[in-house]
Amino acid sequence: MKKSLVLSLCCVAFILANAQTDTTRLIQSDTIPNYRIGLILPFQTESTSGEMEDFFSAPDFYTASRTNLNNYATEALDFYQGLVQSLNEDTNRIHIDLHVYDCWNSDSVTEELLKTPDLKKADIIIGPSATSNAKIMADFCKENHILNVQPFTPSKSLTANNPYHLKLAATIDAHVDNMFLSILDSFTTANIILYSPDTEIGQSTAARFDSLIKDYNQTSTLKFSETLITIKDINAKNEKKNLADFLVKNKTNIVIITSFEGSFVNGTLGGLLDKTKSYNIIAYGMPTWLNSEILRLDYLNSFQCRLSDGFYADTTKEETTHFINNYISTYYKEPSEMSFLGYDVMNFLLTVLPLYGKDFLQKIITQRFTGTANKFDIMKEMSDSTQINYYENRHVNVFEVDDFKLKKIY
Repeated sequence: MKKSLVLSLCCVAFILANAQTDTTRLIQSDTIPNYRIGLILPFQTESTSGEMEDFFSAPDFYTASRTNLNNYATEALDFYQGLVQSLNEDTNRIHIDLHVYDCWNSDSVTEELLKTPDLKKADIIIGPSATSNAKIMADFCKENHILNVQPFTPSKSLTANNPYHLKLAATIDAHVDNMFLSILDSFTTANIILYSPDTEIGQSTAARFDSLIKDYNQTSTLKFSETLITIKDINAKNEKKNLADFLVKNKTNIVIITSFEGSFVNGTLGGLLDKTKSYNIIAYGMPTWLNSEILRLDYLNSFQCRLSDGFYADTTKEETTHFINNYISTYYKEPSEMSFLGYDVMNFLLTVLPLYGKDFLQKIITQRFTGTANKFDIMKEMSDSTQINYYENRHVNVFEVDDFKLKKIY
């Protein structure tokens, strides 16, 4: 049978037995600082226990191998396993009481969990992962002055005026800013075409790019030429009816498509494909493109597409290979992105808590933590000159699609 699935299901069994109870690491000591951490994720323990029964009662390997865990549960388990590996490797500088809760990816279950008296005693709460659950938790942590570490959802609307919220999943603003910096790094006099669909997020993303370009052009000797256009403009009756009409020969043309929909992207790139023979065109895309199931990879490759993501596992680094090898020896499977994230988030906390205590947020501004696959460059997001909106990770990588592979370029 699959050892990896056996271990994952055994992990579910452990959580079923220990949910809402301590899973305490390290020997108690009066000289070691103690921190209480709540981990709230959609383990889906009740339904997953049925999968466990099917797996262990299967009459043969083929039947057992067809057992699949819910995607939410799989990601939760992977994050948990990476986090536990970090705890097991720590050198006992602090004491951690880890409380594990199953929110079932449900707002009503999350609200019920908030009634648990022990949760109000937490120093730090990690999660939940779904945006609606995360909003409920952010409000709870703000009200009870508990640090909420949010590594999963990048939504900017989770919370406001909340100095207890740490957003480790980079927002779209951070993606835009780093993509623009990568353009500055490689193309100083390009012709930039900003193309936006008729959606609020598409147009707001294009507006941020437009603002960065205009601010740069005001102070720089070398300037970008720029056109901001929406699909409405293309459909309107004017002299330029196609996106290709805005291309310039003998220049690098940067086409930034601020759409998060695969069909829109395929249509846009497909309409420009024949122009790559006469024009130098490089496309910049949105972070969701990396996980799209319908985007045509040949299009991304033809346009040397630039994409952004917070995740980058550099296997030339000793720390990364150390984590991978240890994870495989423990769980008999390769770590997923969630496994890396759990490991890096816990290592981050185990680094800053001994140095600064649970009020570390105010003391790590502009410092960078480098993990095995994730970097955390923490900054304040201000709602005005005096009010902290939340703290956020500003680090994002930019990749180029080259020969159907991702190559980190920024």
